[in-house]
This record gives sequence, C-alpha cells and structure tokens, in this order.
Amino acid sequence: MLPRKPILAMPAAMLLLALVAPAVMAHDTVSVNVDPNPATAGEDVTISIAGVEPNQDRVIVLIGQGIVIPFPTIRTDSSGSFVTTVTLPTRLPGGTYRFEAIGDETLTGDVSVEAAAGGIAAQAPADQAVPESRARGAAEAGAIVALALLAGLIGLALVWRAERFRGSAGA
Repeated sequence: MLPRKPILAMPAAMLLLALVAPAVMAHDTVSVNVDPNPATAGEDVTISIAGVEPNQDRVIVLIGQGIVIPFPTIRTDSSGSFVTTVTLPTRLPGGTYRFEAIGDETLTGDVSVEAAAGGIAAQAPADQAVPESRARGAAEAGAIVALALLAGLIGLALVWRAERFRGSAGA
C-alpha cells in the first residue's frame, strides 16, 4: 500500500494557493504612471511603475494613432519598481496614446499628447482609436482562484478513492 503523504500534500497545496490568492488579486491594480500628462510632442515624459516583479526586463512602447514607437528596455530594481524618462518624437500627432511596459504581464498607462507647434494636429479616425486595455477585476481573479481550489479538491478526491480501492484489492 502506498503511503498517505500525497493525500496530506493536497490540503497543504490548497492552503498555499488560498494564501497566495490575495497577492494575485492585488497585483492587478498596478499601472503605469506617466508625468506630465498631457504632454507635448518633443517633450520628455517620466514613466514609473511600482509593485511588480523585481529584477525583470520591461519593454517600453508607445501605441496610438496607428503608430507603435519602441523605447529602450528597462529593468525593475530589487523592489519591483522603475522610473525612466523618454522623449516623445517631435512629429508625433496629437491624440491619446498608451504606454505599455511589457514583461510577464503588460502594464499600461495612457497619455494625452498635444502636437508641437507646426506638428500634426489631426487625430486618427475613430476606427483606429486606441482600444481600452483589459484589467482583471477582483471577481474574475476570485473565480480563477475558486476554480483552482475546486480542481485541487477533485484531485484530492481522486487520490483518496484510488488509495481506498488499492487497499481493498490486496485484502
């Protein structure tokens, strides 16, 4: 007969999952801060993030008006934060743009850009508007955790049943 350790490990794993769930749900509130906002084309803007994974690379891009502008990759510090300054292109058309900090997850921050003097003031047509970013709410994250716990309970029941029938087959 097999030892009962797998059966004891399942509740411990489920407890660990339940303890980690609040951190997962709180992680969804992290966003990219852009200053100044609104900004003018050609101006320096500061991008900052706090509360993400430490020592991770983040690819910074500016998206909007049918344009994608990559910036240098940055690395978060040991506390999971970073602050960097980038210069908006001088000929950037006026409109709403989205900075994305792409790593394990994509964090976003909107910035309103005003065209520089003599720059392009027209905005993109409505069909090319910047889509809204999707963030998981607490209810959705809670549902994911609940499904994981349910899967753990089903696994525990299956292991228990297999152990029970294995023990009766040898008798």
